[in-house]
Amino acid sequence: MATFRTKLGQVEAALNAAGLCFGHGYESAHDEAVALLLAAAKLPVEQSSALLAEPFPVEAEKRLGQMLIARCDQRQPVAYIVGEAYLAGVRFLSDRRALVPRSPIAQLLTERLFPWWTADGPPRHIIDVCCGGGSLGIVAATCFPEARVTLSDLDRQALSLAAENVRFNDLGSRVFCLQADLLSALAAGSVDLILSNPPYVSTAEMRDLPAEYEHEPRVALEAEVEGTGLALRVLRTAGLLLTSEGLLVLEVGETADTLECSLPRVPFTWVDLPQGGSGVAVISAQELRDWSAAGLL
Repeated sequence: MATFRTKLGQVEAALNAAGLCFGHGYESAHDEAVALLLAAAKLPVEQSSALLAEPFPVEAEKRLGQMLIARCDQRQPVAYIVGEAYLAGVRFLSDRRALVPRSPIAQLLTERLFPWWTADGPPRHIIDVCCGGGSLGIVAATCFPEARVTLSDLDRQALSLAAENVRFNDLGSRVFCLQADLLSALAAGSVDLILSNPPYVSTAEMRDLPAEYEHEPRVALEAEVEGTGLALRVLRTAGLLLTSEGLLVLEVGETADTLECSLPRVPFTWVDLPQGGSGVAVISAQELRDWSAAGLL
């Protein structure tokens, strides 16, 4: 009977041979192989290395084979195959209703937005706009246990998954879901922290994405106007909605250069992300108001 170690090597080799894209929460074939193996065996992710010497369950063989077909032949992301994903140490339910959780904004939240958050107290009201399955807002709720968090999205299907993740993480007393078009439902000066990871992939770029991205909702990836349309709307409205010491954290990924070309006089601060990721800007409420007053936005 094969051990977990033997199976791990076989699955990793199969993933490497398939020429996959590892861009959905797992950095390598090894990491994906571990996730698939444990899911097939119906084991929790918290395991010691002693498991490698244990026999791989015979009843898990068929499940593992089906998972490998879904991953290698159909190019489904692992998170959709196993039904869950992790971001910043938080566990989420994951399926095709929303993007797989992976935003680098989570890195900033785990550091409690140091050094950008300068107010005397922590943020009291946080909104995760274009929240998808709610991962960023829920990570924020765990990092700022004093805060009330709103998960906002226009897509009912994504919001249904976000609501499930709120319940799954037992945060229903202070994390709420709201169907809205970007920031349109908010009152002036009502939010301390806006987290925004809107769709930002241009139509041309959509054609070049690896096959794994075809399984994710297109509406959550593709944006108008060369990928910058939604980001521009957020930038032009966020300043009015933030409190005086509030912050906007905006992710536009590889569209950062295009956004700068659209707003050539805006001095964006792009954050260095040691754990990976790009195109994340941190902007204060005062900067947004100054830029708006000067006609830069």
